[in-house]
Amino acid sequence: MPCRGPDQLRRYCRPWGASILMTAPGTGIGGGDCVKWSAPGRTKRYNSSVTTTTGIEELRVELRQALDRGTAWLGAVADAPTVTEEWRAEAERDARLMRQLRTRAASSLINVALLGAFSSGKSFLLSGLQGKLDLLQETGSDGLPAEKFVGLLPSSPVPTTACPATVSPVDDTAGGPDAGGSGFLRVQFADAAENQWEDVGNSPAPAVVAAYAMQDADTSNRLRPHWNREVAEIEILVSSFRVPAKLYDLPGFGSPNAIHDTIVKQAMGEADCFIYVSHASRTLSENELDLIRTLYAHYRIYRKPVLWVLTAIDLATQLDHRNVPAWQATIDRNNAYLREHFTVDGRPDLDFFGAGFVPVSPASEVRAATFEAQGQTALARRQAAESRMDALRETLEALIGRGSGRYHLGKVADEARALLGPRVSLLGERLRTERLPIDELQGRLDALAERRRRVDAVATRLREELEGRLKEHVRRAARPFNRLAAHLHATLDDEIRATDVRRPVRVHQIQLAKTQALHDWIEAAPDGPARIWERQLRQFKDVVTDRVRAELGADDPATALPGYTFDINDLTMPRPRRNRSTVQDVLQRTAAFLGISAPIVATGTWIGGAATAGLVFPPAAAVLGISALVYLGIQQRKSRRTSLEVTQQEWIDELDVEAQQVRESFELAIGLQGMDVLDNLSDNLVRYADELDDAMDRVRDRMARPETQDQQALVDRLRATVEEGESVVATLRGLRAPREE
Repeated sequence: MPCRGPDQLRRYCRPWGASILMTAPGTGIGGGDCVKWSAPGRTKRYNSSVTTTTGIEELRVELRQALDRGTAWLGAVADAPTVTEEWRAEAERDARLMRQLRTRAASSLINVALLGAFSSGKSFLLSGLQGKLDLLQETGSDGLPAEKFVGLLPSSPVPTTACPATVSPVDDTAGGPDAGGSGFLRVQFADAAENQWEDVGNSPAPAVVAAYAMQDADTSNRLRPHWNREVAEIEILVSSFRVPAKLYDLPGFGSPNAIHDTIVKQAMGEADCFIYVSHASRTLSENELDLIRTLYAHYRIYRKPVLWVLTAIDLATQLDHRNVPAWQATIDRNNAYLREHFTVDGRPDLDFFGAGFVPVSPASEVRAATFEAQGQTALARRQAAESRMDALRETLEALIGRGSGRYHLGKVADEARALLGPRVSLLGERLRTERLPIDELQGRLDALAERRRRVDAVATRLREELEGRLKEHVRRAARPFNRLAAHLHATLDDEIRATDVRRPVRVHQIQLAKTQALHDWIEAAPDGPARIWERQLRQFKDVVTDRVRAELGADDPATALPGYTFDINDLTMPRPRRNRSTVQDVLQRTAAFLGISAPIVATGTWIGGAATAGLVFPPAAAVLGISALVYLGIQQRKSRRTSLEVTQQEWIDELDVEAQQVRESFELAIGLQGMDVLDNLSDNLVRYADELDDAMDRVRDRMARPETQDQQALVDRLRATVEEGESVVATLRGLRAPREE
């Protein structure tokens, strides 16, 4: 059968939001014996100028050009006429931030979270994906030749406790730390302020990385000031990489370390897709049910693609009685496990796991490079083909082309526009002031002062009024929950009575049925709570727009507030990533305003994790975690009693409690979405008030200066600067991220 190249591979990629199928030999995903191979040393590598598809590359070039123009513009305005030292310092700071955005635009186009059981090979696969595995030929304890693989992150055949780790591609032309070689390691400690990273250095020895990443490692291998500090997470920056992807190596859920658990949930919120990693030497078991079920619940809500990867197939090549390699038998059993345990209406949920696991071997790819260097081309080709790593990379590239690349570049454009917009607006106001005849300046000052007074008078009162309106819209969306308990009983009571709730596998089936019932009910069209909230949110946005128009006395909000500040799309776009303490504050504030019970807030880590990542909440996100919470309570009671006392009736009774918890969690999730709109409005009003203050200062300064012959030259210079700034902002607006409604 002919080899399937990239064009054929894309035929197997479902639309954005569904599982992705990879062409791989012997997996039922397309047959073929051939995998595209590039000779080691000639393999395509991504640095700042290389991307995945022509469309994304064109978009990235356009964005980088706009960012370069924006950086140059900020440098020019730092020396603009009449600027203060504070303005100059802020413009220079924004120019540095603009260069950081250029680095993002040149590197990561997709966020990938790797999940799997302990010692499943996640870290090894991650290093292999980015071409960061090295093979050393050593002598074993028996005196025979032995292989030793060294990657970016420590790998161990023995289960160990590890902290979350991220490998991030960076642009090696943008300044910053030296991320060449095996990368630049930095660490965030549990006792430090969030986002306060401490540098370790370039190309650290494996023992140094292990000392930070693994709990049982020798901490004396750390920098001395770090010996006795608890690590929250680590990050390795790499300037040479095979895929323009930010890769998260996540240790799993339910960590005894609360910070690690929060970081994992936050990373899941930021991920564009997931790779579930399983080792070729063992099959899926009941121990992984909770982890996969959590991933499944997340998938049902966000529809992010999941890739299923069986790694280390080079360690499981022995043939069975059918002449089938052991890794193929493992794939067959794993796929059967997924088909049995993850179903919709009694049928396997193929959207979740597609054709199932695909085999890869990062080690074989590294061996191919070694053979190629030794001139053994035939062996190199065979090892590279058996590794199947290029097929996995091409699948990630297909995802970039289908959505994530445009989204990531659009987010960079949004952030750049937020940096430039205020500066352009302020200079525009200065230009208008400088153009005014001297006898009109007092009238201008009076008009600005009146507008400033109105903003002060409006801000608090309008916020309180709109919070009340938001509460009404939330309550309307939540009214169907009065029927939820009855729906759950009608759907699940008979199944619970027919199930031995003492058996974990049977409990999993009930939990899956419960999650499906909740999700389908919440998302039901047209009368499900999610559909109702979509309509209510649109109405609430209209209310916000109308009230600002009325209070600020303008037919068009853009004439009362600068266009970059009052854009209804901007008010409803995801807010920037929040830190964890801010998330808890927002959760508490929203819960108090809606009258939601404290236990839901305390256990709302999934909602909090999504909020930290800056997500706009799909309404059905309220389902996440609630079933597990109630089940956990039953399991705790079970541990205190004999198993016979954990009755089916107890499970049935818990459905009433669960229905109320789901309602409150739903209200909290959509309340947070509405509060994001109001928080953006409040931020914009504060910024607008600051602009008015600055504009009044400029008018007073102009009034204090005598007219000079240089006035027209000043106006001409400001006009050219403002026009260039407006042009850059317009370009960035055209590149904005797709909106989530």
